[in-house]
Amino acid sequence: MIIGVITAMYMAFNIAANDIGNSMGTVVGSGALTMRKALLIGALFEFLGAIFLGSSVIKTIGSGIIPLEFMTGLGAFIITMSAGIWITITLIKKIPISGSDAIVSSVLGYGIVYAGINHLQWTTVGYIMASWVISPLIGLASGFLVYYFLKLGYLNNVKNNIGAKDRAEKIFSYFQIGSSSFAALGVGAIDIAAATGVLYVTVGSTIGFSIKLLGALALVLGILIAGNRITDTIGRRITELVPTRGFSAQISAGSITILFASLGIPISPTQTLVGSVIGVGMARGTSTVQLDVIKHIASTWIITIPACIGISASLYLIINAII
Repeated sequence: MIIGVITAMYMAFNIAANDIGNSMGTVVGSGALTMRKALLIGALFEFLGAIFLGSSVIKTIGSGIIPLEFMTGLGAFIITMSAGIWITITLIKKIPISGSDAIVSSVLGYGIVYAGINHLQWTTVGYIMASWVISPLIGLASGFLVYYFLKLGYLNNVKNNIGAKDRAEKIFSYFQIGSSSFAALGVGAIDIAAATGVLYVTVGSTIGFSIKLLGALALVLGILIAGNRITDTIGRRITELVPTRGFSAQISAGSITILFASLGIPISPTQTLVGSVIGVGMARGTSTVQLDVIKHIASTWIITIPACIGISASLYLIINAII
């Protein structure tokens, strides 16, 4: 139990450092907030989302893929450790991967070697994997549409008036802080499920709440200590952002993330926001989108699935052989 809690906190630390860019990357990239202020606000709202909005996603990750009778304390340790190791590697390289992809793939790896393929709930797995494809596409479309209509309805009318344009960006800098805080609630709900979901269902809800609270505190630490690494990648390297563009991307991604979290589907906040940022960039013109950065991010998303399945399955086989 002690090892499991420590591992869950390690996972929470890593996934929060990776995912804070999904809520605060655009607000930093546009210059609406400094990195320090963005991380403090993001830590607060991720904590609230983890405590109050994470239950549905915890249930899906903890018992929706592998039946509860196959989820052991050892399994919880293996799953969270496997995903945590992979996220640590990508954090070092400053690549924003999906923590949801990592934890679900780790659950699959453990389930295949321990419970067997026939005992996995493939319908749920299918829904989750479909969401990994659908959510960034929805993010791209919504980011494009929000910024396109904002540009069509207002920004084009003031583009030759420097004073009016600057006032618009100033106003939207405040809107963007609000949209980023809103998005952090959904990110926190999914992150806490990824970090503690399998352990939570193993020990039951009474002790599980204490584990969720410890995990939420580890989310905060991960954000404050290492959250700047991925935040910079999402906020500055994909496309140039100003408050109007950052708001368009963030309100789109945040709404999608909270919607899926309320349905208990662990989508990837990273993939959703990257899709939204790309959509905003496309609304400005495809030449403004850094395609090499996108290809690098996308390739790591794809590699995450077999990598975490392999790490999880291998770790179980090694520990089982030793025991």
